[in-house]
Amino acid sequence: MAIGAEHFGPSMDLGLLSADDSWEPCQVEPILTLGKGRAARAMLVRATDAEGNERLCVEKIFAPGLLTRLIYRCVFQSPFAYQASADAILACFYRRRAAAALVRTLIPEAAVAEPLYVRWDAESRAYVLASELIRGRGIRPAAANSRILRETTHKWFRNPAEPLDPTPEEIDELLDLMSRLETLFRESGLVGSGWQVSKAAVVATANLLRVDDGYVIVDLESGIPAMLVPYYLFAGLRIGSLPLFDDNDPQVLLRFLETHRGTLRQHLGADGFQRLSNDAEKLIEHSLLWKQAEIAVGRRGLPIVSRHFRDAYRRRRFDIWKQNGLIDDTTDEKLRSSTRLLTRPLYWLGFIPTAVGRFLQRLHGHRTFRQQFKDAVRNSQVRDELLKAYCGRKSRAWQEQGRVHPVRMFSKLSLRFVGNWALSKTVPAPVHRWLSDSNHRRTSLQRMFLLAVSARFQREFGKYAIRGAIREWDKAGRLQPGELQALQSESSSQNFDEYARCFGMHLSVKLIAPLLIPLKIGGVFAFVLTGDVLCLLPIVVSPACRTAITLWRMARNVGRRVNYGEALLVGVLPVIGNLAYPVQMFASHRRLATFLIRDNAARLGRWLPIYGGRDSRVEIAAVKAANLPLELLEIGLSLTAAIRRLFVRTSKTAPTEQVPVILSASRWDRLIDSQLKLLAETEASHQSVSERIDHLVDEPNRLRAAS
Repeated sequence: MAIGAEHFGPSMDLGLLSADDSWEPCQVEPILTLGKGRAARAMLVRATDAEGNERLCVEKIFAPGLLTRLIYRCVFQSPFAYQASADAILACFYRRRAAAALVRTLIPEAAVAEPLYVRWDAESRAYVLASELIRGRGIRPAAANSRILRETTHKWFRNPAEPLDPTPEEIDELLDLMSRLETLFRESGLVGSGWQVSKAAVVATANLLRVDDGYVIVDLESGIPAMLVPYYLFAGLRIGSLPLFDDNDPQVLLRFLETHRGTLRQHLGADGFQRLSNDAEKLIEHSLLWKQAEIAVGRRGLPIVSRHFRDAYRRRRFDIWKQNGLIDDTTDEKLRSSTRLLTRPLYWLGFIPTAVGRFLQRLHGHRTFRQQFKDAVRNSQVRDELLKAYCGRKSRAWQEQGRVHPVRMFSKLSLRFVGNWALSKTVPAPVHRWLSDSNHRRTSLQRMFLLAVSARFQREFGKYAIRGAIREWDKAGRLQPGELQALQSESSSQNFDEYARCFGMHLSVKLIAPLLIPLKIGGVFAFVLTGDVLCLLPIVVSPACRTAITLWRMARNVGRRVNYGEALLVGVLPVIGNLAYPVQMFASHRRLATFLIRDNAARLGRWLPIYGGRDSRVEIAAVKAANLPLELLEIGLSLTAAIRRLFVRTSKTAPTEQVPVILSASRWDRLIDSQLKLLAETEASHQSVSERIDHLVDEPNRLRAAS
């Protein structure tokens, strides 16, 4: 059935889809991007309905990247459903509402972020699911424990009668809750949703946020099929849908509602239970319509040979073409009145990849676009206007991706625009920004130079990087109570300057990362193909630079009794060489060094492909694994303390007050001052997302108080 005939409600300007008891805003104002996952990006928006009521909502815009779309198309031989199918996005809406009612009743310490509305976003060419804003945080790692080996050894040899009093970790509490949620979803027939809270899916912990009274599931929509956990492979075989992708078992779902009718009616009330029953029926209906229109050779039977599938598949193609403006109303009516599809050129033109295929489809199926194209060929003014609009759209997209300067706009089809278009298709965003933005490139080169020669800039840049890491953990709610003030105090102490300086110099190597990363990848491939060891030289650039920096500082500070041994040993290692000075400063600034080691471990856990990511179990495990080197450092320092006291005598004088910096009028110092000013402006602009949300939430209260 055509989308325009059934799904669209009265608010056509926003592309709202009609859903039972959904909220209908008439205006949506984007505020800021909260994050981006494999399948969607989350956008904080301010939505206003016809009565003037405002709400802060989170919109999930299902416009996934190439890899996610490719996986879905290979597995199900169809476009990514949540981006292209109205039935799929409506199934998301009703699934969330049904899951929210079940969780609220049977596991009251958890909740599901309630959906508000669904719509089509013409600019992104994707469907959007809006839900309530949840002000929570991710997992807070357990406090650092530099006695983990000794405590484990003590447990092995302890008296069996001695009681154990382990300190509970937040991750253990969350995993226990996830097990109960997964069991509920499996037993209730929402078997595909169990994948989103499964302990076996190591990234599923990021789908829940901690709030004051428990946890809230904020992501119940999959990005990839459930193929990595054996249970869900067998569940897909059992219900005839292999592999699972947010599938439900209709018979089990309806039977579960009937079995628990009394409990559900008691907690939800008669109206609430009726709404749950209606949502379950709508979920089953839209899921069936969604799945029936996909080829999906792994599902039960051979649907491709049935007439019912062919009709559903045809309607889905027409819906997608109409939504993306590939056909006009006249062509749409003509296509829907016919049973032919595979013999039409419009269908086969869609197999041409990238925008070229869409252009040819639109040229063939949209009369107005075809006339515009003819006018553009004949009339230079029309052609210039169309090219200007196209360049503007691409410029805004590159700005959002961080590929060009935030205010860089292209107004015409120039050689520079073509070059940026080619870079956007071939290189990562950091490399594109480096090559396209001369100011960004100049600033990076100036900082690299100053980090090599200016002691003042080295010191301030190191402190800037450390403050940024502390701010990031504080924004995510990961710091233990009182830890923020202690870290800030220790990082601003005067005797920390030399370590901050060397730490900043080591970080300077990262400024050339946009150029080194492609060279490293290319070097590895060249080594595999040719066996030439010289191809691996780009990999040793960073360790060599770190070693050279440490040796230089050792030579310059021979008489200052500053130790560089550990930094020299750790700095020669790839990847973890950035830990050189956190390890070195462990003896004199233990709290700050502990934090930096844990922060680097977290970054390593997030960097791991597929299984990594923020708030994943891999990241939390990496932070916990940092306890091992911390304990080894502590043991090593305790064993060598007596020897070091014999040969190293630390001055007992109190630190002197910091002398204010007098800015010089020389060109050299003006360059340093300008870069320090840019660092200060960047740091000030990194306002916490939670602080901005607090301001937006409290704004109506302030306005009411003022009136």
